[in-house]
Amino acid sequence: MTTNKQDRKEQWEKNHVQRALDYHNKKYETNIEIRDKAINVYPNLRKQGRQLHWDWVCRDTKTGDEIAIEVKKLTDEKLEVRYNTLVDVLEEIKNDLSNKLPGTFLLSISISPKTSYLPRGQQNKQKFKDVLREAIFQTAQTLKLEAEQALTPQIIGQLPFALPDSFFCALYKLSDKGSALYKSSGVGGSWSLKLNEHELKKFEELASHANEQLSQATNAKRTILVIIEEGLRMTIPDTVAIAFEQINHASYSQINHIYYVSGEVEEIPLTTP
Repeated sequence: MTTNKQDRKEQWEKNHVQRALDYHNKKYETNIEIRDKAINVYPNLRKQGRQLHWDWVCRDTKTGDEIAIEVKKLTDEKLEVRYNTLVDVLEEIKNDLSNKLPGTFLLSISISPKTSYLPRGQQNKQKFKDVLREAIFQTAQTLKLEAEQALTPQIIGQLPFALPDSFFCALYKLSDKGSALYKSSGVGGSWSLKLNEHELKKFEELASHANEQLSQATNAKRTILVIIEEGLRMTIPDTVAIAFEQINHASYSQINHIYYVSGEVEEIPLTTP
């Protein structure tokens, strides 16, 4: 992972942690602030490896107490791989077309998560990238301000493999000024209120891992688990609450508060044995 990618990921995670803390501070009348990543506050943690320590060190400025926070993503690993593949291709196209377009444009792509839209193999990936890049470049030459044009027909007709019916791609002109391409991609997640057996097993592993990591924060007076829903396995707070009721209490025995961060922030009530 490049430094820029690491920085973006860390800032993305920090923003979600801050949202959870804003909620917590208001609800419990605390004033908890983020200090830094745990490995920066406690450099010796680097020797333990990423899997054995928690994410963030925080401090309540009212009491001086240290608070430990661990962040976990609620996602679907297979969908995440597909999504990241698409994001990588779009990023390459964006860079390729930098300063080559007559204005500023927005590229929108969406697809169902149930279908594999980029067949395996570097050759297929490269072909998709080349065809999409050319479609963007040619369409941009004549697209009028605030107009949108679907690119799907142009793309499908030039690929040696079939794209699913759910695939949609369009180019929108934002401005006559500049020369830039912005991107918006979406992979909708499947949804059900309760996690299935396989998902519940994975969820308990996630909770147990967070529990183990937070148990290492021996200086912390309180511990918080922040669960981020990415949209690749869509859920609601009740889904998470039900899951915690179903798994063994020992899997989260070292956690004092759990926050679910999606469109809103909600605290997940902890059950006691």
